[in-house]
Amino acid sequence: MQIKTRQLSIILTLATVVMLASCNKKPDDSASNPTDNTTTASPSSTDSSEHPVAPSRAKSKASIPVAAAKLGVPPSGETTCPINAPVKGKVTKKRGNIYHLANKPDYDKTKPDICFVDKATAEKAGFRAPKSK
Repeated sequence: MQIKTRQLSIILTLATVVMLASCNKKPDDSASNPTDNTTTASPSSTDSSEHPVAPSRAKSKASIPVAAAKLGVPPSGETTCPINAPVKGKVTKKRGNIYHLANKPDYDKTKPDICFVDKATAEKAGFRAPKSK
C-alpha cells in the first residue's frame, strides 16, 4: 500500500501537534492529582529547590530557599523551634522571607517553616525582620 503525499503530510502534522501539546506538561503531571498542586516527595527524590530537612512540612506551600536549608534547622513542632535555634523563619510569597525573634509580639503564634540560631544567620539566609505595625 502506498501512502500519498497529502496523507503523509496530514500524518506528520498530527504527530507534530501531539508532540507539541505534550511539551507543555510538567514531567510529574501524570503522576499527581490535577486538583492538588502540592507534592509530597521522599527525602531521596527532593531537588535543590525543596527543603530536604523537613519533609513533615511538605503540605506547606512555602518553598524553603537553598541557602536557608543549609543554614537553618527544621521546626521541632507546629509553632516551636529547637532551643538551640530559637529564631523562627517564615517563607511567604506576598511578604517575602521573614524572621521572628522571641521577644517580639507575634512570636508565639508564628508557625515557622525553618529555624535559625540567631538573627545574623537568618539574615544571611535571605530573611528580614517583619515590618513594624
